[in-house]
Amino acid sequence: MNEKVTSQFSKYRILGLVGRGQFGKVLCARIRDTGKLVALKELENKRFSTSKLLRELRFLLTLQHENIVSCTTLVHHQNYRYLVMDYCEGGTLRDLMNCTKALSVKQCFDLVNDILLGLEHAHGANIIHCDIKPENILLKITASGWLAKISDFGIARLSQEIESDGSNTGSPGYMAPERFYGQFSAGSDVYAVGIILYELLLGKRPFSGMPTELMNAHLNQRVIVPDSLPQSLQAIILRSLEKLPKRRYASAGEMRLDLLNTIHAEDFSQLKIGVDTESIATISFAKKALHFAQKVEPDKIIGLSGSGKNRFYSASNFHLHWHSLALDQEEQIAKSEYSIEAIAFVQKTLFVCTKQSIYQFVDGKPKSLYQSSQPFKWVISPHGDWFAVTTGKQLEIRNIVYGRAMRLEFATRDLSCIVAFHQHYLVAIANKPETNESRAMVISRRCNIMYRLALPIPIDYGIATFTNDRVLLRESGNHKNIFLLDLKPYRLVRVPLQYEVLIMTATPWGYAITAYYNAYQTILILLDLRGNNINNLIIDGEVTAIAPIDINLLAIATSEISGYKLYVINLKKLEIDIVF
Repeated sequence: MNEKVTSQFSKYRILGLVGRGQFGKVLCARIRDTGKLVALKELENKRFSTSKLLRELRFLLTLQHENIVSCTTLVHHQNYRYLVMDYCEGGTLRDLMNCTKALSVKQCFDLVNDILLGLEHAHGANIIHCDIKPENILLKITASGWLAKISDFGIARLSQEIESDGSNTGSPGYMAPERFYGQFSAGSDVYAVGIILYELLLGKRPFSGMPTELMNAHLNQRVIVPDSLPQSLQAIILRSLEKLPKRRYASAGEMRLDLLNTIHAEDFSQLKIGVDTESIATISFAKKALHFAQKVEPDKIIGLSGSGKNRFYSASNFHLHWHSLALDQEEQIAKSEYSIEAIAFVQKTLFVCTKQSIYQFVDGKPKSLYQSSQPFKWVISPHGDWFAVTTGKQLEIRNIVYGRAMRLEFATRDLSCIVAFHQHYLVAIANKPETNESRAMVISRRCNIMYRLALPIPIDYGIATFTNDRVLLRESGNHKNIFLLDLKPYRLVRVPLQYEVLIMTATPWGYAITAYYNAYQTILILLDLRGNNINNLIIDGEVTAIAPIDINLLAIATSEISGYKLYVINLKKLEIDIVF
């Protein structure tokens, strides 16, 4: 028996912890035979009885719907049982709601519509969820937004059990008044959806406080909807949150149709909802933020790279300079025969890329590492001991220490992006134009493909970050969307921005991103590690390069009407919400 159980569990390769449920951990795993990603929901024997297990398993196997997380099997391992379920890489609705970037009204409606569709199906099977809340709504990333799926039927009930059950378990912030007396119906789930709709549109729940305070509020306090919302939305929210179940929507389907009719009949594009995005300051480029006065450069700077505390390199078309803030000096260290494309300083070594070559500077002299007559993309490993280049369908990885080269050929698609995110691995992305999707391949430095991930969007640009196994990506064709991709375990977070992204750089505290603001100015967007907007800075001219020097210093090169300039910004001197 034990051998059978172990063999059953060994079908899955555990990739990491993605969260914790009411009765145990939730793991991301890969089915070894097929490569498919699944979620393993842990159910500890002592905390989750066999009767509860069979109940949830029965509901999950009964409910097969696009907007309900499906369960495929049950496996045992040691003292735990695991439900094998759909993997939702977008996290929970709570994760999305915690982002300070407000959703549009349409995005809110789409999410609520998905939840109501799932509830329609469940209620049609006489199953009442009884614990609808953002934490129990999982998200799949799609090309246009998110697909919401209802999860966790651990305390769900059959409609015929209404008179026989006295339990009032659930989440007080989302419980309908009758739920506090152990009663429930389809209207109880509709009430919870009304709370979620209120929270999505206004950035907070109608009631807050401790469980006893929440119970009193749900039972006795009138729901107040601010006049900032149109009357049509106020009416939908107030009807879904009626105290008496008979006064609410008769079904999830009725509420959903009312929402659809409203959004089709009115224009909500100018409605500001959720977190007040105006509170995120956009400030002009202030001289007080400069670490040193602007330097006027003879040529356009196309590359910057920090090289230690208060030191950095800059590269123009044919010249390479070294700068020291501590010594207040700079020095030209090289003149290239070919136009410089990019530079990188890794592990005390400077690398320079031109249109045809990659060079490593050893004792101040360039050493050729790679030559090509074709255009190529390149990345350097975090330890500087190997690099990778791609020329369309071919990927080549070269060990700098031993001079060895290994190659991979891809038969059908060019690689649109490569990122060295780990000392042993890189991620290569190939787009699928026919489906508007892409495939990410994690490849070892020995040119072995470790595993593949299907991404629901095309990608054209990416960088490594200071977070383990995370890369930052830009969507191809829609440069206002960037994505945080966690490779182990797989998570994909969409960060929609107001402006089209031009350059991205990672810092220990988050991400600095330049975007097109207008014909004469660039906006510098500062995001924290979760992708939340910290602050924005308006800079005159086009930003041609950007790089972190120290944790609080950013070097920025611009091309302005008055010439080419180089700045170093001291973020400590800006009134922004970063703790250094």
